[in-house]
Amino acid sequence: MEQVSVLSQITVYPVKSVAGIDMSTSWVELQGLSFDRRFMLALPDGKMVTARQYPQMVKITASLQADGIIFSYPDKSPLMLKYRDLQQQQAQATVWNDSFTAYTTTEQANLWFSEIIQQPVSLLYSGEQSNRVREKLGHNVSFADGYPMLLISQGSLNELNRRSSDNHSMKQFRPNLVVNSDEPFVEDTWKRIKIGEVEFEVVKPCERCILTTVDTTTAKFRTNKEPLATLSRFRANPQGAVFFGQNLVAKNEGVIKLDDVVEVLEYQQPHRYPDQGISKDLSNQSESGQSQIKSVVITANGVAVAGDNQSNLLEQLESAGLSIPYKCRSGMCGTCSVILESGSVDQDEVPAATRARQKGLDSRTIFACCAVPNQDIEIRY
Repeated sequence: MEQVSVLSQITVYPVKSVAGIDMSTSWVELQGLSFDRRFMLALPDGKMVTARQYPQMVKITASLQADGIIFSYPDKSPLMLKYRDLQQQQAQATVWNDSFTAYTTTEQANLWFSEIIQQPVSLLYSGEQSNRVREKLGHNVSFADGYPMLLISQGSLNELNRRSSDNHSMKQFRPNLVVNSDEPFVEDTWKRIKIGEVEFEVVKPCERCILTTVDTTTAKFRTNKEPLATLSRFRANPQGAVFFGQNLVAKNEGVIKLDDVVEVLEYQQPHRYPDQGISKDLSNQSESGQSQIKSVVITANGVAVAGDNQSNLLEQLESAGLSIPYKCRSGMCGTCSVILESGSVDQDEVPAATRARQKGLDSRTIFACCAVPNQDIEIRY
C-alpha cells in the first residue's frame, strides 16, 4: 500500500538568503508563497547579494508583523521595516540572467544590511506583483533563484544523512514545502500534485550549490564541502551538477496548511543518477590559508587587480568588482572555468577538473571557485 504523504513544513524567506520563517498556513500565489523572497539585497549595479558570497546572511532572522517586518542579527539592534515607509522608487535588479525593475525600500534598511555585509548594499522590494517574468513559466516570479517554490521529502534528507559523514538539517536546503514521506526521493516520481486548495506541477530537479554547505549555526562554510561531497556520489549528472529536491510551480492560487494530504495526480519516471557509493572529500586544502600571505597581481581579460595567495580567484575578482559566471562555487559544475595564460595556481582535484581532463579541454583550464593564485597570474574568460 502506498504511503500517504502529508505537508509537514511550510517556510517562507522574506529576504533572499536570510533565515526562514515556518508557517502553519500560507496563501499560494503564482509568483510563490506570500511573503516569500519579496525582498533582496543588491549591489549598487542591482546584482543580487546572497549567502553564497556572504554566509553571515543566514543568521539574519525576520519576524512578520501586521505593518512590516522586524529583522534581527546577533549583537545588533533590530531593524523595523514598516511597509508604509517604503520609498518604492524604481531600481534595476538582476537575479542570475534576469534583469528587471524592482523598488527601493529605506535608507535605514540599506545601512543596517550594509553593516552586516560590510559593503554598500540596497534592500530591494519586488512589489506586490514582481516584474520579473520568466518565459519558461509564463508568469512572474519573486526574487527566488529560478522557480517559485521548492519541495523536499523528509525521506530524502534521511537518506542523505545515512550516507554522509555530517548530519544535515532541512535549513541548509531552504525548501518552501517539506512532506513527511519516509521513501527517499519520492518527490522525484511526482509530476502533478495537489495540496490543500492548490495544484502544483513538479517542473525540475533543484540543482544545488555551495550555499548548502553553510553551517546554519556558525554561518561558516564546511571545509569538507558537505553535503555536496556526498550528493556528488549518488545525485549527480554527467556534467557534475548535483540535485536535491524538486522545483514547483502553482497552477492556481489558494490556501495550504500543515497536515494537508499530498494528493498525487500524475506520476513521472524519475531521473536515475549513478551511485558511486561512499562520499569523496571535496575539501580544498589550498584555501586553508596556512601558507604565508603573499601579494599577487591578477590580470583578468586585461584588467589588473591586486590579490593574494589566500582566497580563490572567484572571490578575489568579485571583491575587485569584476563579474565572472558561476553556479555551484564548489568545483563541481565547471561554470566558472577560465584559461590560465601565465603564472600558476593551487587547485585540488575537483570533479570539474577531472571532467575537463577527460574531455581533452585546454590543459590551461582552471576553475575560479577553487583555484588560488600562488604568484602573479593572467587569465581570460
